[in-house]
Amino acid sequence: MPHPGTLANLVPPGEAGQLRRMEDIERTQREMLPAVMKAVGPLIEELQAAQEALAAQQAELVEQTANLAARVTVTASTPTFNTGPIPNDGAWHEYGPDIALTVEVPTGRLVVTVGCGEASMNAGGAAVNAEATFAIAGVAAYGDFSSRSYLTSPDAGVGTPLMTQQAFTVTPGTYTVIGKMRAWGASTVGASVNFRRPYVTVQVTG
Repeated sequence: MPHPGTLANLVPPGEAGQLRRMEDIERTQREMLPAVMKAVGPLIEELQAAQEALAAQQAELVEQTANLAARVTVTASTPTFNTGPIPNDGAWHEYGPDIALTVEVPTGRLVVTVGCGEASMNAGGAAVNAEATFAIAGVAAYGDFSSRSYLTSPDAGVGTPLMTQQAFTVTPGTYTVIGKMRAWGASTVGASVNFRRPYVTVQVTG
């Protein structure tokens, strides 16, 4: 038996006493809960807001990293060549090899630059036209965007650089850009163009 005046003497014996103690503890916890939540609640909300802000920053960083990785610049060129005699028919004729570049455009934006270091023209006594142009299937055809130089009358050759640049917004995907040198002659005999180092540059931008 517990001695009078001890703590054990204040605790009711048996299961009933233990149940009452558990109920007292639970009641105390319920009574304390509002005060605890009032004190801790704002801290939890601040932590959740900070986590959401961090997640948004991480998502933005991933997007920016992917965007930067997608930005590329590629260039292709072909050796200098001469057209030889240009037909006297007032029509555009293609000369030299295709200058083709195939690129992935995940950003949907690209810039195409086509040209040559110099187009040296011989009018053959009448008129000749030199052109640097390009085509992108479903986006642009030859002649839609071009750089041209025109020479008339003199037989002597005249040289001028050609360069055209155009930006496009397209559906993300794979595109092939084909650069082409073309020439046109009318009322001429023996007109020709010497295209020096034709080139194509494609930039995938953000």
